[in-house]
Amino acid sequence: MRVNNIKRSLFERDPRSIALVVLAVGMLLRFVLAASVGLGVDESYAVAVARQWSWSYFDHPPLHFWLAGAIAKLAASESGAVVRLPFVLCFAGTTWLTYRIGSRFFGERSGALAAVILNVSAVFSLSTGGWVLPDGPLMLLMLAAVYVISGILFEEQRHSGPLGDWPVTMRWLTAGLITGLAMLAKYHGIFVLAGTFLFLLTSAPHRKWLRHPGPYLGTFVAFACFTPVLFWNSEHQWVSFAFQGGRATGQGIHLPAMLTNIAGQAAWVLPWIWLPLVVVLWSAIRGGPRDAARWFFVCLGLGPIAAFTLIALHGDVGLPHWQAPGYLMLFPLLGAAVATRIEQRDRITQRWLSASIVGYVALVLILVTHAATGWLGRVVPSAFAKGDPSSDLRTWSALRPALDSLGLLTPGGFVAAPSWIQAGEASVALGPDIPVLCLCSDPHHFYYLQDDRAFLGHDALIVKKLRPGDNVASLFAPYFDSIETVAMVPVLRNHRALFEIGVYRARHFRAVYPTAQPR
Repeated sequence: MRVNNIKRSLFERDPRSIALVVLAVGMLLRFVLAASVGLGVDESYAVAVARQWSWSYFDHPPLHFWLAGAIAKLAASESGAVVRLPFVLCFAGTTWLTYRIGSRFFGERSGALAAVILNVSAVFSLSTGGWVLPDGPLMLLMLAAVYVISGILFEEQRHSGPLGDWPVTMRWLTAGLITGLAMLAKYHGIFVLAGTFLFLLTSAPHRKWLRHPGPYLGTFVAFACFTPVLFWNSEHQWVSFAFQGGRATGQGIHLPAMLTNIAGQAAWVLPWIWLPLVVVLWSAIRGGPRDAARWFFVCLGLGPIAAFTLIALHGDVGLPHWQAPGYLMLFPLLGAAVATRIEQRDRITQRWLSASIVGYVALVLILVTHAATGWLGRVVPSAFAKGDPSSDLRTWSALRPALDSLGLLTPGGFVAAPSWIQAGEASVALGPDIPVLCLCSDPHHFYYLQDDRAFLGHDALIVKKLRPGDNVASLFAPYFDSIETVAMVPVLRNHRALFEIGVYRARHFRAVYPTAQPR
């Protein structure tokens, strides 16, 4: 009974204080993680290509590249603690908006609990919460747009006066501006527009807004904000849309692929949080538009979840975090359900919430300590028979000192890598003064950073993460006259080599990779 009373006192304290504590503690922990865990492969790629400002980029809209590039230049540093700072701050804002939106619809305790649960869901609290990815600014801006739109649709309007309807129109324009910025973060931002219009079409009391100019003016502003992406793509044969659209193509029905994708969604959200989110979604769908508040979140969340799950049905499993913006919209519903049960002294719900918090903290400790020491590989070696994913968080920081000590970096030369992933790792490790070319069929935005033709006739260093069976000379033979091994640089963890980076001297760059992409 005493333990249960402690639980009650914890979850029934002032909701605003709970939200602020969650925000502050979460932000502090993410700062510590940002400084102690190396950049992942997507992060290194983003930091590397962000050095060169562009209206847009090959695989994503520009906002997260702009943020990473700006903070790196301002701080004169590309360390993890620096480049991740804007993304940690973005998630702090996401946490606060989750609390405020939940409070607006279902009461402050519901909002505070929604913020708590959001912060113990892996895909949100870890990757979205602080990694250099488009998802951080996307989630913040999507929720900011939803906050403004929900204020228009659900708060009593007090705009009669000399300005007439203009204040409401300005709020729609503000919502459009924020949505446009979300679209500049990631294409998922368009689901705010789609979800809002679906709600206006299906909720009879709110259908009147379809006769108001505000939603249409807001949509116009959103797409106006998106014009940098359209402009860049119009100059480059719409490669971004071709690349992303290619992921949605497929033939036939492949149920195992979709089931694998759903399992991935559950794993990334964490199964014990994913299942309650699905339950509250289904409950709100059954309630339909008659419960306008819950139906609003159904309309906003269902689009990303359904669209990317059905894409997997065509055979491409895809990535399980593509549905995350949809699940984000369900946390206010889950917060409300949990708050109701806690008010009813439901012990199972209290224990579930406590276990979710403890389980998340334990999971983070396991992952972080393993990334630092590799202890899981020694305890459960069979789990890493196909490799250790945490090795991707080990930076190639030893590469530049090794090359400098051997005097291998010469004026006029360049470094070549065999994939956009390894080009990103090498580029961040070597610094912005060393040009890095990605000599492969899929260089991503590295294709636009340098014109490979400018290096024809030059010598190069090839760097490659070594794997069993590698034949580097054969792989790069079409590009150079001769290739010789000059060094092997180990990437260490706890004084043990995780892998080696092979370094090769290549003479006379003679051919660029043939591609139809315009420079």
